[in-house]
Amino acid sequence: MPTTLKEVAKAVGVHPSVVSRILNNKADNYNISDKRKDEIRQAALDLGYVPNISARNIRKGNFGCVALLLSSDRGKSYLPIHLLESIHDELDKNNKHLLMTKLPDAHSDDYAKIPKVLQTLMADGLLVDYTHQVSEEIVLQIEKHTLPAVWIFVKHDKDSIYPDNKKAAKFAARKLIEAGRKRIAYVAEMTHFSDDMIDLHYSIADRYAGYEFEIKKAGLKPRKINNNGKLLAREKQVEYFTEILSKKNRPDAMMLYWSSLVVPIVQAARKMNLRIPEDLSLITFASYLSQHSGLTIDAMVEPEIEIGAKAVCMLNKKIKNPGKSFSSQSVDFSYWQAGSV
Repeated sequence: MPTTLKEVAKAVGVHPSVVSRILNNKADNYNISDKRKDEIRQAALDLGYVPNISARNIRKGNFGCVALLLSSDRGKSYLPIHLLESIHDELDKNNKHLLMTKLPDAHSDDYAKIPKVLQTLMADGLLVDYTHQVSEEIVLQIEKHTLPAVWIFVKHDKDSIYPDNKKAAKFAARKLIEAGRKRIAYVAEMTHFSDDMIDLHYSIADRYAGYEFEIKKAGLKPRKINNNGKLLAREKQVEYFTEILSKKNRPDAMMLYWSSLVVPIVQAARKMNLRIPEDLSLITFASYLSQHSGLTIDAMVEPEIEIGAKAVCMLNKKIKNPGKSFSSQSVDFSYWQAGSV
């Protein structure tokens, strides 16, 4: 059985309220000597007393906890390590802890299960990391729930924090244009989803829209490389890009949807004896982790740390203002210069 506050008080011969004040650092207004304080703290330590913070928070009407909701389908949530660490650290600054849970949506359309999951959470608010193929029903169920919620990496009109993909794509396209490139191609993701799955995530449309805007503005012709909208196995990608780079009107620059495309394109360029950036400029979108793990291609780096911190900040505001919504916030990418443009 855990040691109680009353047992600590009995061991040192004082009233439990005295122990409570000292262990909660609220004894300054009472005539208690430093020696006595040290004795009580030492007794609590010797007896193994651990404050029941959860019980204390419940009595105050809160749990001191935020739940991070993920999809039970791994492909529908995006949780890079720096985002998770940022959420944890920001909550820690606010004396809150993090609880992770999954929504039961992987193999079922039984949305009635969702409220039951949310009702059992001992949390003050929700951070929703459900980013891909989010049904309107799931959004509705979460919005109808009494717990305040903030969406991350999702572009909603309210209560969401997301990276500004269109602005980043415009910046990247301008970099290639300023480098004097004329045949700038946009390379879509082909390994995990095809180009016709535009509703999968807002970044698919926004990145191409930003690229297309700047290319047309410069009087150039947009060119999308997407394997005719079909998935392409990794083992076939080098061959695919080698064929593209072997043509007379080959691209002299490429903007890549994601850094997973870098390796096959660089390998194809080497097979064609093309130098980077002299013959072919490259710029990609990438995670924060990629930047710090040897990425040698210029990149628009996702603001994972900033998104985590801003999401916690917005959720704290919603917790303090029950029923109130806040305008969504976009966060800028950073530019990683590696000498490929």
